[in-house]
Amino acid sequence: MKLIGKKYKRLLAWVFAVVLSLFASLPGYGETVSGPGANLGAGGAPSTNGVTIYVSKRTKVLTLKQNGALIAQYPVALGASSEDGNKKVEGDMRTPSGQFYVCTRNDKSVAYLSLGLSYPGIKDAERGFADGIITQEERDEIVKANLEGSQPPWDTALGGAIMIHGERIPDGTTSGCVAVDNAVMDVLWSYCNLGVPVTIGP
Repeated sequence: MKLIGKKYKRLLAWVFAVVLSLFASLPGYGETVSGPGANLGAGGAPSTNGVTIYVSKRTKVLTLKQNGALIAQYPVALGASSEDGNKKVEGDMRTPSGQFYVCTRNDKSVAYLSLGLSYPGIKDAERGFADGIITQEERDEIVKANLEGSQPPWDTALGGAIMIHGERIPDGTTSGCVAVDNAVMDVLWSYCNLGVPVTIGP
């Protein structure tokens, strides 16, 4: 009986750990974060090379890490109205806050190169549905895409197509994307495969 009890306890502990890891990895469920998000999970397609990105909206700095080690920090331009709060709807000129992942890579971007982020996340979808901004069907599509680690719908009233891209204008702003210098974009492009976690926070 003692052997069965130990096996049962180990099984329960394993199931509990798996459930916790699944919830921890959902983009949009992270609360306010501080400091580079080197150990933060994101999406159903986690980074396979240990690379993480943290964007500080307060300092306008992007921090690139691999396996927790700092690679470099770079200046960024953000959405023109980002100081007014988190992104709510299409066209509000705000860069979203939260935990995302790289869901697309575009080498033919009008802004040099671009890495598409998985906004809107699950938390954004739940808020948008509760506020009557999107339909239940749209919410469910966003949630499903985030759980699968794919690109969520970018054509809802919540907005989308939030990118890390080149063509940064010093002291300039964007419509909501994260802009870096083209030389920096070359570095990010070489490091960032699909699924790389990107955290945008204070």
